[in-house]
Amino acid sequence: MPELYDITEWNEQPWLNTGGTRNKKIYQSPADLKLYYFKQSFKRLSKDYKYEFWSEIIAYELGKMCGFNVLPYHIAVRGGEVGCISKSMINSDKEELVEGGRYIQAFDNAFNPDDRSLRHRYSFELIAASLKFLGFEKYISDIIEMLVFDALIGNSDRHQENWALINTHSGISKSFAGIEFLLTHEKRLKEMPGWLVKFLKKMYTKNGSLRKEYRRAKLSLPKKTRFSPIYDNGCSFGRELLDDKVVQMINDDKLVDAYVKKGLSEIHWKDKKVSHFVLLTNLLKEEKFREMVQNPVKRVIERFKAQKFSELISKVDVDLPLECQYIRIPSERKELMSKLVLSRIARLKALIEEEN
Repeated sequence: MPELYDITEWNEQPWLNTGGTRNKKIYQSPADLKLYYFKQSFKRLSKDYKYEFWSEIIAYELGKMCGFNVLPYHIAVRGGEVGCISKSMINSDKEELVEGGRYIQAFDNAFNPDDRSLRHRYSFELIAASLKFLGFEKYISDIIEMLVFDALIGNSDRHQENWALINTHSGISKSFAGIEFLLTHEKRLKEMPGWLVKFLKKMYTKNGSLRKEYRRAKLSLPKKTRFSPIYDNGCSFGRELLDDKVVQMINDDKLVDAYVKKGLSEIHWKDKKVSHFVLLTNLLKEEKFREMVQNPVKRVIERFKAQKFSELISKVDVDLPLECQYIRIPSERKELMSKLVLSRIARLKALIEEEN
């Protein structure tokens, strides 16, 4: 079960930047002096995914049950605000989190995730080619493991910033990381000697990005790398569904199955956006990827316990303090979360049975 953190007295670190679309802040724990990320649900204009942060917490608990390397997320309260909290994945003195998009851009200079007309190019094939090009082919199995997890939880937002490698610095790569920090802080840059600024401007753009001709070299400098835990899993479990739709779906299993069937993976297949299960089916047809899909799917089927998951869902929010009871998950939504996962488990079983 998730832990409950009261971070009311924790110190915010406003000078540290965070990515993503949700309200996210960084705090330092006075107990261990570590950095923690506090996230709340997405809310913008007419969209209010009130229970989204719960999806992050439940995804971690389900992933742990099924043997995935998922970043731990727990409950956090700060005054009357509630969200999920996770400890930083890295030791910032020795390590750097490098998001997937940087590897893709080192391989393909034309890849621009901000250009909506090019988003179809964000595909499994492009990711695999980028990793192979940079000498990280061994992490393709981690990508596929992540895709199986996304199919299990129904994650629709596995964009290029929502997966990463963690680099352990060599002396040179740490110098690069330090320079990039300075270049994103204009005041610090102005304090540097003119000759050094001139030199750095040859290697970096105005916004502190390494110029394309140096990207591959920089990504090859760390002395050790590892695939990060799976993180940012909140766009799952039907978090966008309105309450009326939730009630309608729990009374009609056909609606549940239809919703699961049409759920799309953000990672494309051959430039087309397909469902999680079509993507896995296509990977199973490729001999070099077949076992990489089969192994995590079989593990999920073996380790998933429906009763244990149902108990998790029912009790996940019981420890909230009185002033935070407003954010508890309605019983109907909890029931739908369970139904969605059971439907996805059935589809994963079908994938393996079809192979046999």
